[in-house]
Order: sequence, then C-alpha cells, then structure tokens
Amino acid sequence: MRTQVRAVATAAPYWKQRFTELGRPPGSVDSMAALGGIPAVGERDVSPNGEPAAMAGLVMHGGERQFALHSSGPQLRRALRLRVTSPSTYQRVVEAETKPTSYVWSGIGFRYPIASTRGDLDVVARAGARLWNVLGLSADDALLSAVPAATPEHSALHLAALAAGAPALLPGDSLDLVATAARLAPPTVLAAPTGAAVDVVRAVGEAEGLARVTTMLLIGAASDAERAAVRAVLSEAGVSATVLAVHAPAGARVLWAECRESAGASGLHTYPDLEAVQVVDAETGDTQEGGGSGELVVTQLGLRGSALLRWRSGDLIQQISTEPCPSCHRTVPRVVGLRRQALVVSTESRRLLDLRVVTGALAGRADIVDWRIVLGGRSRDGREQVVVHLTTSTDPGEAAVGAAADIRAVAGRLPTQLVTATSDELAAVTGAALTPRILVRR
Repeated sequence: MRTQVRAVATAAPYWKQRFTELGRPPGSVDSMAALGGIPAVGERDVSPNGEPAAMAGLVMHGGERQFALHSSGPQLRRALRLRVTSPSTYQRVVEAETKPTSYVWSGIGFRYPIASTRGDLDVVARAGARLWNVLGLSADDALLSAVPAATPEHSALHLAALAAGAPALLPGDSLDLVATAARLAPPTVLAAPTGAAVDVVRAVGEAEGLARVTTMLLIGAASDAERAAVRAVLSEAGVSATVLAVHAPAGARVLWAECRESAGASGLHTYPDLEAVQVVDAETGDTQEGGGSGELVVTQLGLRGSALLRWRSGDLIQQISTEPCPSCHRTVPRVVGLRRQALVVSTESRRLLDLRVVTGALAGRADIVDWRIVLGGRSRDGREQVVVHLTTSTDPGEAAVGAAADIRAVAGRLPTQLVTATSDELAAVTGAALTPRILVRR
C-alpha cells in the first residue's frame, strides 16, 4: 500500500497537489487505518464544473525514474537485467508500466475517460480469470455481452474471457446486433446492464439464442426487484439459469462478482491485493469507524493510468464483510447489500444531481441547523424531484438563498425546491431512509 500511495502522490498531478494541501507525506500511509485518515474524494472534487478534461489530473505521469522508484523488487531486477542485455526490450517494459495507452468512459455525475497502461490491462485480465472462477465458469463457456462498448465493464469482460480462454462476442448494447450474435453463436453466458437485462433476454429469446444459457450476468449490482424481473422473463422462456450480479464501482476497472455457490446471496467478492475497500458516512464523507453501512470508498492498488485513492463510488452498502463467504468459503472481503449509484439522482429536468455535493454544501453552512433531502415523484405527473427542507439559525430567506448559491457552485445545478421549516415541521418530514437525512418517497 505504501508503494502505491507514494507512486500516486508523486506521479498524478491531482494527488500530488492533494497531499501537499493535506500536509501529509505519502510514506505515512502504511496501513488501512492510516489510509482512512485521508479525506475521501469523488469526481466533483477533481472537476467541480463537471469538465471531463479536468480528470486528466488523476493520470499518473512518469518514465524510467517513476518505474525504478515504484516497481516491486523482482520486477525491477528483471528490468535492470534487460537494460544491459536488451535495451529496446527494457524500454518496452518501462513503457508498458508507465505509459497510458487505453481509455474507457466511466462516471456517474458526468462521464470522463479512465486511462490504463499495458501493464494495467494485464492486471485486469488476471483479475478477470479470477472473476471467471468466482462465477463458476470455465473455458467451455461462451459469453455474449450486451454491455455498451468503451466502458470499464465491457473491457473487463473482454479481458476476463480472454484470460479464461473462453470464446466471447461483445457487439455492444444494440439489441439488433446482440440478437444477430446470439443467432450466430448461441451463448452459455449472457451479460447485460441490469437496467436493460429484461429487454436483452427477450431479444435473445426472439433470436432463439437462449437454449444454451446457464448463467445470466447482471452488470451493475441488481436490486431484488430487478433480479426477480430477469428471473421471471427467463422462466417465461423456459430457461433455468443462475442469475448473478457483476459490478465495478464508478471509475474502477476490475469487476467484482457474486459467487455461483451463493446464487447471489453472499455479496460481491473483491480482490484485496488489487484494491482496498472502506466505508464513509454518505452525507459528510467522514470515515465510518467500525465499518457498517454507508458509501463505498475504493483505493486501487497495483494499477497505474488513472489513479483512484479513497475514491467515493456513489454506491451505498450495508457492510463490508471480512468473514469467509458462507457459500464458497473464500476469505476475501465481500461487499454486501450494495445499491448502485444511489447518491446521484435524476431531477425533473432529466439532469443528474450529485447528492454528495449537496449534503456537503448544507453541512458546511453554520446558519443551517438541520436538513432533509426528499426524493420522489411529483404528484401531478410523477416526474422525479429533489426537495431540500432546512431549518436555520438566522433569517430563513437569507439562509436559503446562501444555501442555493453554494449548491449551485459545487453541483452545477439546483434541487427542485429549497423549503425552510421549523424544527417541528422538519421532524414531520418522512420517507424511506436512504441515509439518515436523505429520504425517498414513492
């Protein structure tokens, strides 16, 4: 961990500036506890105005010097031997580990490119072979993916099948192309974004491509309702397939999976050698002592390209379990009860609003005593709205105007309404709790 943090803090412009502002030497981060002392950040912290170009600050820049400083001992010794015996090969080794060459698009509040070196792609491929094993698949399985191209999930599935020696067709998210591919080569494994999975299954069924399917992969952690809907449409088609979720947090490049033995009941299996997973308070971003429920935070280890350190995913989770999986008995940390991208919502104007920056703006104002954010459909037309209820210690009108200005400055847009209230009126605001202060009404 210390090696990765030191490499990130010296080679990525944003992280170099971040550690300078914090006044912390990168070498001091030598444990999970020390890592938890670094304030968590998300995409809006790197690019407050939502400009994808600003995310270039996450990309690690370096050459031979960075390679020598931050490579493992065995890797460095092998490279130094090549420097003497084959300088051109040595240069290729250095560039493979330090030069970003591949890009995919990720993000939840806005879309931005994620860079990978050739060495990163090797790491993702090796993780993919492990993913294949967790899913209970083999080289005899054939994958058909309806995941959009140029995304981390698309790339990771491709590399996973390649590493496992399994055939794969990845035509993208066009239903026509997916149906054509299924007709050409009926799959045993069908992968689709969770939100589009029902339509994908129906399209493949109409192409008579479901006969061999034994595994359905839902890309993006599925809710119980989404999982039930997919099982129902598979059952209608007479297909008995194991339905498993596969997920990569926003910005991440490796996929986590539910193990086949659990049939989706024991959570997503992570890779402790490739990432550190932690939990923060979803409203404040503060480290959650003792774990528990909150927002998932990811630190990537052993990857260059775009560097993620204490990265807020926007995913809410029930817990990170470090106990052995009760189904497959693997001892890796498992992310349990994940609700994907729950902290970034669509408003009535169909624009995305990052609730994390809204809560940060509210929590940072001394004149706001307490607040609630209510998500739900408008009574007249059902369109989504975000209403902020707040109590103030000063003039309510001035506090509301100030809060609105702060929210616009950090989020780039406003919630549907800001409503001032008394303490009693605020206490009467109800809804299903997404977090203690973020409520949902449906």
